[in-house]
Amino acid sequence: MRCALSFLHIAVAKVFNMRGFSANIAQDLSPSTKLTIEADGKMRLERAIHTRRNVVIAAMNGGNITIGEKCFFNNGCMIVSKDRITIGERTSFGPNVVVYDHDHSTNRLEEADDCYKTSPVEIGKRVWIGANTVILRGTRIGDNCVIGAGSVIKGVYEPNTIVIQKRGDEIRKTVPHDGDKRHRQSGTEGGEKHGQEKAAGFKALV
Repeated sequence: MRCALSFLHIAVAKVFNMRGFSANIAQDLSPSTKLTIEADGKMRLERAIHTRRNVVIAAMNGGNITIGEKCFFNNGCMIVSKDRITIGERTSFGPNVVVYDHDHSTNRLEEADDCYKTSPVEIGKRVWIGANTVILRGTRIGDNCVIGAGSVIKGVYEPNTIVIQKRGDEIRKTVPHDGDKRHRQSGTEGGEKHGQEKAAGFKALV
């Protein structure tokens, strides 16, 4: 049944994207997998790609995605291209991994509403990518790498590298409104008064 649904997925994608889509018919795609090709995008899927629930693979605005054979995508993965994303064979993605080859321009002088900066992403063969990892534009990951869960990846990673990111100091800065400040002060004063009363009662008992 699942094989039949996978074939239907491939057939529908091919019908609506005759020039931009090519795939081996031997796939194992979840029925909830979404394949999207828009505005001259291109997508190529080699054989035996396996997806679980709610995986999104999208080639947008001229983006180009190539996925090698026997790759695995766990629940909630998103692969979105406006440039080029290449994934080597037998690479595995944990749940909720996100791969983007683009990000929004932060230049406020840009007049275009849809202004992106793009650069290709290359992921090698037999790479393991842990859950909730974000892979940003311009990244190259060599063959046989292991990326620890929750990583934010950008740059060049040589083959056979294990990447584990430790969280640094967390910096928080809160600027309270006047009402928050008054509330915080009144709460502190109330707490101090309650503490003094409790201390006085304890002394009386002694």
